[in-house]
Amino acid sequence: MQRKTHPTAKNPALVGPADVAWSHDGVRFDPAAEAPEGRDELRGEPGFQLLFLLQRFTNEADRYAETVRRRHGMARNDIHAINAVVEAERAGTVTTPGALRERLVLSSAAMTSVIDRLEASGHLERRHSREDRRQIELSSTPSARETGREMFDPMVRHMLPILADYTPEQLELVAGLMQRLSDAIVEARAEVGRPETAPSPPSGRGTTDE
Repeated sequence: MQRKTHPTAKNPALVGPADVAWSHDGVRFDPAAEAPEGRDELRGEPGFQLLFLLQRFTNEADRYAETVRRRHGMARNDIHAINAVVEAERAGTVTTPGALRERLVLSSAAMTSVIDRLEASGHLERRHSREDRRQIELSSTPSARETGREMFDPMVRHMLPILADYTPEQLELVAGLMQRLSDAIVEARAEVGRPETAPSPPSGRGTTDE
């Protein structure tokens, strides 16, 4: 992919194994390291090294989110819940507690705790569905959207100038790629979540991280 010239841009040369090795929380990820049996075949596939760069991007985004959520005194799942509800609203759909629990992969008790906390803090509202009064729907509040802007606008301001280096056609290509990769992760999650493939959780531990 060719891109527009930028005076401070680094030379977009071919990426080698040394370029995609990095450390995160004391753990070193290196595609050149000895891999399990069968990984060599995957390493030869086109785009394999790009996946490591995408993983690095995801790690850094997670670290940013962890930093800002602590500064705002919010639990990790609070952020995920607000993002999911706002995303659904932008798509013109509604979110129910059950759908949100499935999205965040939480237990019913943990999901109830998150919703109660966000409702008490004025970030989410619960209301009965107009079509089915037995169904509860979740909606974000102006407070939630304002908090989201405060938390993530700095990240957006740093990233937009980089995206401005690329043409609309290139951005459209990358957007399509990211959408397909996101869909692939959803499919992979469904695969590993099947009862016959999902490992048993360690004794005494659950998935109620808030």
